[in-house]
Amino acid sequence: MVETPGAQTARVNAIDKAALTPLVRGALNSPTVEVTSWDSEQLHGGLGTGTAVHRFTGNACDQDRGVAWSLILKELSLEGGTVEVWAEEANRGEVAAYQSGWLDDLPGGLTAPQCYGVTDHPDGTCWLWLEDVTDEIGKPWPLKHYSVVARHLGQFNGAYLVDRPMPSLPWLTSGGQRETFDQLAPVMLVLRDSLDHPLVNQLLPGDAGERLLRIWEERDLYLDALDRLPQTLCHGDAFHRNLFARKTATREDETVAVDWAYAGRRATGAELVPLIQAGVGFFEIELAQLQDLEATAFEGYLEGLRDAGWRGDRQQVRLGYTAASLHYFIGTTAMAVPMILDENLHGWFQQSFGHPVDEVLDHWSQGGEFIRSRIYEARELIEAHG
Repeated sequence: MVETPGAQTARVNAIDKAALTPLVRGALNSPTVEVTSWDSEQLHGGLGTGTAVHRFTGNACDQDRGVAWSLILKELSLEGGTVEVWAEEANRGEVAAYQSGWLDDLPGGLTAPQCYGVTDHPDGTCWLWLEDVTDEIGKPWPLKHYSVVARHLGQFNGAYLVDRPMPSLPWLTSGGQRETFDQLAPVMLVLRDSLDHPLVNQLLPGDAGERLLRIWEERDLYLDALDRLPQTLCHGDAFHRNLFARKTATREDETVAVDWAYAGRRATGAELVPLIQAGVGFFEIELAQLQDLEATAFEGYLEGLRDAGWRGDRQQVRLGYTAASLHYFIGTTAMAVPMILDENLHGWFQQSFGHPVDEVLDHWSQGGEFIRSRIYEARELIEAHG
């Protein structure tokens, strides 16, 4: 029987000392720790969306010494819930990523949080108990730090282009772009019929809607080009909300990446798309600095690839980045349309993005012009180089 969200919340609230003690001992790397107090808060999400994240904090005693501790509990819906099938598949992939041990040894300056426990529940949900990671810079990142993060992503991607074999793990995605576009087809029909709606027209003013539909019709041109490029292993959703800046014990820069649900095979350069473009969507990047940020991140990514020993063609990387922009541009627009057409979802929309619907649409419209220009750049690169 599938439990209700209320029952699931009650189960989180019922977590006790016996359940927390082995987890806290793992986090503090001490077998003698005894938990003395704890509290929890939900950070975001809800199982209606397939994911809920909670932070547990508290105090403990370790051989008469008081210590503070914190843990992240990530609830994931794996089956039998109300979320979309693709979300359940992604959640299963993230659980498998932690269980496989693959995330324990990532190349370059990229790392993943420690996982202290995995618990499956009869209702089709799974709990991941993870390291609580704090960003040592905070928001917003200075422009120069995007170069650091992009370099770490380049080192990670580059390792699988040079000497690391691509993991033969069934839960790693193949990029999912063609499959995703197949799933978006019905929504694109809704979009086509809704271009005159005031809110859709605000998102896609003038002839922007018709231009988007032409790009949609030509999607195979870009997808085929991406398939021909060197393929590597990518995080797949590497933007500020999923990335944390910190220093190692030797004071070297390190980037901790969470949310590994979309890890998989993609074209070299595609990893940059969420870092640059998703940051715009979530108001984490000022539109006025977007071109400078892109230039900084692109060069940092190339440095990371070279750090890993890759000596390939810069233009291939540029094509991978610009052509992969198609996926983000089409996907986010198609996601937005049902939400802006349903007034009952406007409150959730505002809560998710921290701004009224009108402001989000205006911001996305301006960001969309930038992203669309990158797709047109990809077309020029395809025509020039095949």
